[in-house]
Amino acid sequence: MLESFGSRLRQRREEQAIALLTIAEETKIKRALLEGLERDDVSQWPSGIFRRAFIRAYAHAIGLSPDAVVREFLEIHPDPVEDVATIAAVAAALDGAGTKEGPPTRFRNMVGSAIGSLSRVRVPSPAPPESASSLSARQPALPDIDLLAVADLCTEFGRVEHAQDVQPLLQKAAGILDAVGLVVWVWDSVASGLRPVLAHGYSDKVLAQLPTLRRDADNATAAAFRSGQVCVIKGRPDASGALVVPLLTPAGCAGVFAIELQHGAEQTPLVAAVVTIFAAQLAQLVNGAASGSARPAQADFGSGSVAR
Repeated sequence: MLESFGSRLRQRREEQAIALLTIAEETKIKRALLEGLERDDVSQWPSGIFRRAFIRAYAHAIGLSPDAVVREFLEIHPDPVEDVATIAAVAAALDGAGTKEGPPTRFRNMVGSAIGSLSRVRVPSPAPPESASSLSARQPALPDIDLLAVADLCTEFGRVEHAQDVQPLLQKAAGILDAVGLVVWVWDSVASGLRPVLAHGYSDKVLAQLPTLRRDADNATAAAFRSGQVCVIKGRPDASGALVVPLLTPAGCAGVFAIELQHGAEQTPLVAAVVTIFAAQLAQLVNGAASGSARPAQADFGSGSVAR
């Protein structure tokens, strides 16, 4: 008889000689939830983006590929079906969403509070975005970031020749920062709004619901674009945080780089610095495509639908 998903995870953890209590302390996930996972009982687990974040953190802790584990987990334990009428009612209240249906309300809450890109009507209401300069002096523990990997990735950004070359670099950026996901928004002068052009960590269904954002939209993505300042969305025990960084070019702000982070990483200066460095690399690509000065294959950066 084949071992269950939870049994295989437990076996992997035990082979690595990692105590469940150690994972609970490192990930801030309740031990009872982790024990349930290893018994294939996720009835007490949260739904939506929280579920994905928890399983990613667990997979990372035992040395497995988070993306692969998340895919298998969601196949076995899909999110509960949301009340369609409730989703439609919330979607109708969204400002500028441009669609009658959308992702489950829990995802709207998460993206609305963390990346600030979907809803203005949220339950519960999140804390407002903060300027990066107003971060609290009481910072979370300094994260372990491989600066050599950051340097290598910047070199790879500088060697991009084709638009499709950017996607794997975003995956590497997310790995370096242990990010839940990220979205690159670029200003579309024809649509007069910010359009998501590249993403990592979110499903096709979710990405299909991302709207084109007006410049005056009431969220952190639009605020970062308008102000040219980094916006910080502090996480909560049950929700990820985020950094929203403008893509600054000689001609002005060309877009926004929004990255969803865990465990308070969005509040640490080192993470903010690395995310800003990555945003600067992306800004160079966007600016080259917009001005026509980029290499020919770069000129289609940001064209078409969202890539992931």
